[in-house]
Amino acid sequence: MRRRTFLGMVGGASAATVLAPYVMRRAHAAFGEFPSTASAVQLQNPAKHVLEIFLYGGLSQWETLFFVRGFGESTNEQYYTFKTSNDQWASQCNAASFSTDRFFANDEAGTKVEIGPFAHRLYSSGLHERMRVVVQQHNLEPHEAAVPQALTGRPVGQPAAAGLGTHIQRAKRELEPERRTPHSYVFATGGISSDNVAAAAAAGAHPGSARPLLIKTDNATRLTDLLGRPTLTTAGLSAHDALVGAYATQYDKRLEWPKRGRVRAAKVDDLEIAFETTKSADQIRTVLPTIDTKGGTACSISESQDIPLMGLEAARHLLVNGNASYVCVSDTGLYEASGGGGYDTHTGNARDTAVNFDNMTKSLLGILNMPGQTPDPKKLNLDDTLIILNTEFGRTPGLQQGTSTGRNHFPYGYVTAFIGGPTVKGISGAINDKGFAIPTKFSTPAQNRIAAMLAMGIWPFAHEGFAVSDVPGATSELDAARISMQAFLGRTAS
Repeated sequence: MRRRTFLGMVGGASAATVLAPYVMRRAHAAFGEFPSTASAVQLQNPAKHVLEIFLYGGLSQWETLFFVRGFGESTNEQYYTFKTSNDQWASQCNAASFSTDRFFANDEAGTKVEIGPFAHRLYSSGLHERMRVVVQQHNLEPHEAAVPQALTGRPVGQPAAAGLGTHIQRAKRELEPERRTPHSYVFATGGISSDNVAAAAAAGAHPGSARPLLIKTDNATRLTDLLGRPTLTTAGLSAHDALVGAYATQYDKRLEWPKRGRVRAAKVDDLEIAFETTKSADQIRTVLPTIDTKGGTACSISESQDIPLMGLEAARHLLVNGNASYVCVSDTGLYEASGGGGYDTHTGNARDTAVNFDNMTKSLLGILNMPGQTPDPKKLNLDDTLIILNTEFGRTPGLQQGTSTGRNHFPYGYVTAFIGGPTVKGISGAINDKGFAIPTKFSTPAQNRIAAMLAMGIWPFAHEGFAVSDVPGATSELDAARISMQAFLGRTAS
């Protein structure tokens, strides 16, 4: 670019005013806005925050959130596959014995379901009284396919697949277009990207401004350093930003079609938004917590770096002090299970599930204001915060072939949980004595995402979001909303 041209462009209009965010170009209704015809399913007191904990690897449901006494006993399946070692690890985790009845609720088949010994903290703390367990099912066994489906609600490969935090950030940004700090954050680690955990921050059909800030928990210090833009001097920042802005504006003008306006160019829109976000680095630094390496102990096992604890404490800070609406924390365990992550228990199912789930629940309880306690303003409140325990699938009812201590992947009947916010206690769906979800008595990953958006007061049905066909049995958007809310929230309105 010639110097004269550059000076003329900068003098005529600043990059900040020329590079209007994509959301300002939209002429249709705001994303997430409820239509007048949907008031019957609009919550009067939606959740203000969502904390999603992704139990990476596939949580074994039989010892944690869905224990049915007697199911699998005659065939050494479900809890009874490893009863002896399960009892031993329950004892090491200071859980009551197998004989203790931790009744939770009846499922939709009328079966009495208990909280498993490895989830004893949920029961002893009373948190289970604010919890809804939902039976889910799909047919994708590989992590690489199941993880993005769990996080976006869509099968892998669909261009419109977007993380829950993306939908939330888009809706919130529509209301606050001038805000320069993120509404949504995703905490993950560098070692599991091959399994598509980054799908939690996928933008899908949304503009780049909707993408959550993705932070690698085990390398967060590097992000803090980069936000300081260390390669530029203080005096050079404005000159650098003016130059980049001028180049981007010049390119943007080349996309204008005579008499027809600007052509659609999503990648260019994303570039412009990324540039604007870069200029807001100082503001982002002010809301981010300092993420120091911390060790942890669970069931008498200690590690020098407790990634779930670090992520959950950072989430607490952002949701309480950083005005965030959504934070996703990938729970990769106090230590990795045999297959990777915290719950991919191809061997050592009893030990790894007990230690890692106990570690997560202990860390979670540490950042919550529990009923009966004196409220701590630095902790999360269950009345306005929805907590989602999500996972890509469960584990097989019986042994993995060729092993004596492990379980394989099992998406044919597993459970997730919604806690707090507008959730009503109970169980949605049912699992039979063979370990499979009972036909018509289960929900899908898409319904999980739809219900979470509705819990936040965000209408999910749009081309960037979901369709009626994503909810089995639904015949209209209103019908799809009711079905999903009833399953995951235990209610449809009020």
